[in-house]
Amino acid sequence: MFSRKAEVGLQVQIPPAAQDRPSWMKVGVITAIGFLVGVAWPRIAGVRLGPSVPSDTASAAAAASAPPAEPGSAPPAAPAAIPVPAAIASPAPVAVAPSLPAVTVGHGVVFACKTSDGDSLKGSDCGSLPGLDGQVMPRLRKLAECPDAAGASGKLHLVVHLDFSRGALSVDLGKGHGVASPDALLACAKTDVTGVGLGGIAHDNPRYSVAYSLTFDSAGGATPAQSGSVAATATPGDAADGSAQVVWEVAIVRDAPKTGKVLARLQRGATVHVGSAKDGWYPVKFGDGFGSDGWLYRGAIGR
Repeated sequence: MFSRKAEVGLQVQIPPAAQDRPSWMKVGVITAIGFLVGVAWPRIAGVRLGPSVPSDTASAAAAASAPPAEPGSAPPAAPAAIPVPAAIASPAPVAVAPSLPAVTVGHGVVFACKTSDGDSLKGSDCGSLPGLDGQVMPRLRKLAECPDAAGASGKLHLVVHLDFSRGALSVDLGKGHGVASPDALLACAKTDVTGVGLGGIAHDNPRYSVAYSLTFDSAGGATPAQSGSVAATATPGDAADGSAQVVWEVAIVRDAPKTGKVLARLQRGATVHVGSAKDGWYPVKFGDGFGSDGWLYRGAIGR
């Protein structure tokens, strides 16, 4: 027969509040042991847990311990230089504008004309056109500023046609040229000469053809900043177009050399057109439109 034990109920024991608190002494002991194991012990044993930062002393010691270079060997290579962009290292070249040529304009030569009766005359039979050069030559000198004149050198021959009956003026190319682009220069000449007034030019016939010769000299030219003066190489008393300026305070114009009748007195700076000298005297054209003729002593124009 089996004996039956007495049944005992489940018992739960709740500790009092004083026993339910942690022991701070145990926590302190565990913390001290962890500090000794994780921090103090590697330092005491000389164990490095990671790479150290190199110091100046270590670098100097490493340089001193390096073996000396063998004789004849190449020195240690220098650190590579940081490449500099080409745009910073060397600035772009500055473009230099071509110089403007010096332009010498000869006096106009009347070589043909037509009378009111329709007859054709040649050369000196046509007479002269006083005052025409004073209006045409300054405009032709402006060809130095033509874009196609940059670097030009040589001769250019132009023919100016005048029709007084219609008050019209036109320009064409003459024969023989030494410049590279005569057609382009002709286009500039037509623009520059446009506007010449024919009303103040004395004439005997209704139609004339007048030849002008221009010489371009690129070697003696001016820079674009000096384009206002195309005859930069001329002396103060002698312009490149056959004209001159009075250098005396007052210059006496006579109708004949030396003892001729006094025609006018010109002030310093007055411009005259000069011809070929004779015994130290120059035939000149002066006054409005250079319509008056006379003679000036060479010293009066600095020659």
